[in-house]
Parts: sequence; structure tokens; C-alpha cells
Amino acid sequence: MIEGKSFVGIKVTASNLNETKVAMLRLVDAPTRTEALKQGATRGLDVIRNYYRSRGRLPWINPSLPTHGPGRSLTGWWLATASGWSITKASGASVTYSNAAIGLAHKVTGGTIRAKRRKFLTIPIVPEAHGVSARDYSQRFSPLFRVKGVLAEKDDNSATGIRPVYALKKSVTHKPWPNALPPEASYVDAIMDTALDYIELQLSK
Repeated sequence: MIEGKSFVGIKVTASNLNETKVAMLRLVDAPTRTEALKQGATRGLDVIRNYYRSRGRLPWINPSLPTHGPGRSLTGWWLATASGWSITKASGASVTYSNAAIGLAHKVTGGTIRAKRRKFLTIPIVPEAHGVSARDYSQRFSPLFRVKGVLAEKDDNSATGIRPVYALKKSVTHKPWPNALPPEASYVDAIMDTALDYIELQLSK
């Protein structure tokens, strides 16, 4: 797997392919092998995309978070994750898929996010703030002001007269998200089976 700040990549090489199937691939000439793996890469891409589409948004939800509840707007993030996969390379030796959906790489690897351009990260802690920057929230809903480690808004219905909307943190750490990537065997088998079907068809001509 290849990962970066805003992308995740899956590289499939001979090292993680079935040895018998690889041996069959090597029986044909390089142009045929390359075209076979291109055909397989397309089928593997379908398998990867269908993995996300069939699961929908529910596997990405953590209902224990304070941003779940009435007032939360859906961002459609999981749709971009499903459709964002593409083939970046398909040769006679390897196939590489990548996805630049913002946040997916962090879901896959987990890790710590630190404030860089500003002193603090603004972490939404109410449903209405989900997928909305603090600046946009302040402009669209109500002005925010800083108090005791949060950005808050006036709330006449609260005993304190304020409602915390964003927590201010210098960093946050997340664990890898379960099943953020499809099972390796699902797309590897699709690649190889499709490639070998193509080779068999060519040999039968």
C-alpha cells in the first residue's frame, strides 16, 4: 500500500499474487501479458468500487460522536470515496490503484493530525457543525467566540448562556478505521482471473 497526506494507493505486484497464476502469465509474450493485466486491472477496479458502493455510508458512521443527531447534514463523503478510485498504472509487472478522496488515507492508516496553519484544530462537537468549517458556521448560523478551550455560540436556552460548537485542539489521534480498504484477495483474484481469461481467449484464436 502507498499512502500520502491526501491519497491512498494500492500496488499489486508479483509478490502478492498466486504463484501458479503468475507462472501462467509468464508463459505469454510481454504485449499479451500487459494487455491481460490491463483487462484484469479494469475488473479489479470494479470490485474495489463495488465494495464501497455496496456498503454505503453506514460502515463509516460512529454514532457515539457528538456530531450525530438532529441537525446533522450529510456531506456525501463516502460517495466520493467510492467513485474516487482509479487505475494509475497497469503494466506487465504490476497494477496500481489510487484514491485522492480527502481523509481516506487517514482512515486507512490512522495517526495524529496536528494544527499547522493555525494554532488549534477546530473539532466539531455538535451535529450542525459536521462538515462545516468554523468560519462558515459563524457566517451561516451564528457568531462564534472563544471560551475555555472551545468556540461557542450564544444560547439563551442554556443555563450557561452559551453552547460549545467546536473544541480547540492542538492535535487529535485516530486509530485506523476498520475495513477502510476491501479485502486484498477480492481485487487480486479479480485481476488474475480476468487476465487469465483474456490469455486463454487469445490462445484459442
